[in-house]
Amino acid sequence: MKRARIGAFLAAAALAACGGGPATKTSEAPPPPPRIEKVAGIPDAAVKAFNVGIAGLEQSPPDYTAAAKGFEAATVAYVGYDAAWLNLAFAYGKLGRSADAVKAYRKVIEKGNVPRAVQLDFGRALLVSGEVENAITEFESVLRANPDDLGARNNLAAAYQTKGDTQTALKYVKEVLAVQPKNVPAIVNLGLIYMKQKELPLAVLMFKKAIAFDEKNPHAHNNLGLAYYTLDDIPGAVEEFEKAISLDATMDEARLNVASIYLDYLDYAAALPQFQAVRARFPKSYVATIGEANALYGTAQYEQAAKAYEDSLETRGDNTEALLRVGKIYEEQLNQPKKALAFYIKYRDVAKVGPNDPINSTIQFLEQADTLQKQPSTEEKPAEGAPSADAAPAADAAPAAEAPSSGAPEAPVSAPPTGAPEVPASEPTSGAPAPATTAAP
Repeated sequence: MKRARIGAFLAAAALAACGGGPATKTSEAPPPPPRIEKVAGIPDAAVKAFNVGIAGLEQSPPDYTAAAKGFEAATVAYVGYDAAWLNLAFAYGKLGRSADAVKAYRKVIEKGNVPRAVQLDFGRALLVSGEVENAITEFESVLRANPDDLGARNNLAAAYQTKGDTQTALKYVKEVLAVQPKNVPAIVNLGLIYMKQKELPLAVLMFKKAIAFDEKNPHAHNNLGLAYYTLDDIPGAVEEFEKAISLDATMDEARLNVASIYLDYLDYAAALPQFQAVRARFPKSYVATIGEANALYGTAQYEQAAKAYEDSLETRGDNTEALLRVGKIYEEQLNQPKKALAFYIKYRDVAKVGPNDPINSTIQFLEQADTLQKQPSTEEKPAEGAPSADAAPAADAAPAAEAPSSGAPEAPVSAPPTGAPEVPASEPTSGAPAPATTAAP
């Protein structure tokens, strides 16, 4: 098993985080705003489209794609529709479109005089989209205007953790806990700091403390799972990840974490639906795509596996393992040697294999077979005792197919955040789904 690779992925999933101020129900998404019939100064077409977006949010589970389309139409019908832009930013965040969420926020932010909550949401979107310094600037702006704002301090703690400045993150966490010892986001942030410092027993203590104050906090459960995994308590880790998912079906980081463990232990059937649930929301997620491909291969769904491997190669075309795997699927399971040959050649070139590598013999054999197939048939029969033109020497046979890699796929181009309280229709966060991650403001 490739525990090192999986462990690296799991740990990474916990770091990009932020959240809101003290809360007792950070796991529950805010209710969507009520539908409206008329708004003074706003065209009816924009209001109608806005209500379509709200209907998407009201579905169970929410249909963020439909919601985004509705809010997009509302902003097209009336470009000055601030509520539509904020809800659009929220939907984009849930769809993993963090850069688009930032752009939507800016349509409102650039007007100035925005509420504190919107400014914090915007900062979280910046943080998840990778604009860490800009996020810090935004949170500091809130704190300057509101020196007692604990939410801004929690978000700053999360941002500085992402930046790798543990000491500054700890300073903000302590400032929050000095005022509110039961502030769950701050306790979660403290647990993450302990994890980074390899103080795992203390991290477990903090996450359990957070759960004691808010048992329905999916981010605390996800991070407790990470701590258990690092301590090699696999059953405990799986239990916590599954608990996080049960509390928040959009907790994609928890899905990826538990699916990675299932892959590690060759339970492909259990891993598959978790990867597919993430890909349904984030089709371009590299981790979810390569994970789904491995799980499909392990469950003998070869055509779908080949397609998923090819999808993953659109993001990481230099993944030699995927190139070799899809080549073998086309050659050995799907009987499409021409397609196999193309992937084998790409594998050879990317991997820069030596002259004695078995792949060279496989490529040579498939090229010869393809050439023979193209030659017109003749009436002549081969001389007695001569080998048939179609016969391939045993030495040229392609290597046997390997079992899918058990380890978790390497980190994707953009992994979903870990979690933090969600924000209302103003804006969830970015990337994967939830606004912040495990850390909390």
